[in-house]
Amino acid sequence: MIGRDRSGAFSLVRLADSLSNPSAPLLRLIKTLERHGETVCAQVEPVVVHPAVATDIKENRKLSPDEVAELVAAYQQGSTVSALSERYGAHWQTVDRHLARAGVAKRSQVKMTPERTAKAKKLYAKGWSARRIGQELHVCASTVNKTLKRAGVKMRPPVA
Repeated sequence: MIGRDRSGAFSLVRLADSLSNPSAPLLRLIKTLERHGETVCAQVEPVVVHPAVATDIKENRKLSPDEVAELVAAYQQGSTVSALSERYGAHWQTVDRHLARAGVAKRSQVKMTPERTAKAKKLYAKGWSARRIGQELHVCASTVNKTLKRAGVKMRPPVA
């Protein structure tokens, strides 16, 4: 980052080690400032991060082509995106993108299988609320409501 210090000179501040190699536009900016007589000095100070914050920082994990091929094969054999994310130390969106680039058709995330729908119908007939059924089946109450309506269940009026 470039900014003026107390003396009015421009300073180049290193934000983190991963940003320590200046980009071509940054180098052009520094040369332009120097051509106009500005003094640009680099401040190389360690970045102090609070330990509580440091645990939240996750390094960008680049997968090798072999790892991507393994990831794709594992997904096609039934592994979930979240399991692969954990296994390869990558964000779930990164795993998702690798699968998309490989042309893999994503499996639908069916939350309510016919068996779960039958169970929800039985519990609803016993007087359970959609919210309670959702907690039992680990889905949202709205998912339970939609599923029961699609299954032709006459819904009770909501309790105030």
